[in-house]
Amino acid sequence: MSQSTNSPRRYPEFDHMLEMLTAAATNPRDKAFISMLGTTGMGISEAIQLKTTGINFKRGSLTILQLRERLESKCTCCGGVLGRKHVFCPACGSKADRETSQKVEHRRQRTIPVAPETLRLLKEYLKWRRQFLYQGQLVFPFSRQRGWQIIEKLGRRAGIEGSHPHSLRHLLTATWVSRALDTNILQILLGYANTEYTLEHVDPDFEQLKSEYEKLWRSKEDTAPGDRERSNAAR
Repeated sequence: MSQSTNSPRRYPEFDHMLEMLTAAATNPRDKAFISMLGTTGMGISEAIQLKTTGINFKRGSLTILQLRERLESKCTCCGGVLGRKHVFCPACGSKADRETSQKVEHRRQRTIPVAPETLRLLKEYLKWRRQFLYQGQLVFPFSRQRGWQIIEKLGRRAGIEGSHPHSLRHLLTATWVSRALDTNILQILLGYANTEYTLEHVDPDFEQLKSEYEKLWRSKEDTAPGDRERSNAAR
């Protein structure tokens, strides 16, 4: 599908946009990268931290490790954690005027389903990259900045204005809501902590998550009339 570079397309239908971006990719790595981001809604930082051991081709899932750092203040007397408003250490009672700050890493993990086409592209990419010297476990061994550049480049090539990782995440969210799917399940898929479901329950509820996720990729012809009415009402 040709598109004039003088009149860039602004956000076509979500699934069609993914097809356009994937078609614009010239190598298996970029095809797999754009498909994975688009079909899962994962963040760019999560994508570049994904390891080959996190892909389960048989189950059709990805296990994502979220790493976050934050400054944490501790009492120099007992090592207790101090909140911003603490005047005295809640652990030992000493005055909190000699606290020390250090970076603390928080690890969180979730397992999400992935579309069959994305799994196929990931498998083709991992086979293709064997010709190169890299032998590490990272699926996409490049920086966050490089990931942004790849998506922006594919967007320009496809004639889609404003293409970037967050636009894919936002469009996936908008499409999910417009099709009247469960927004609590969406929160788990995207990795939001502020949800009534705790992230510790993602694995036991994987089949429920997968069931709702698969509805996103049903063709319009397969959608029941009642589903279409609910989808239209949600718009």
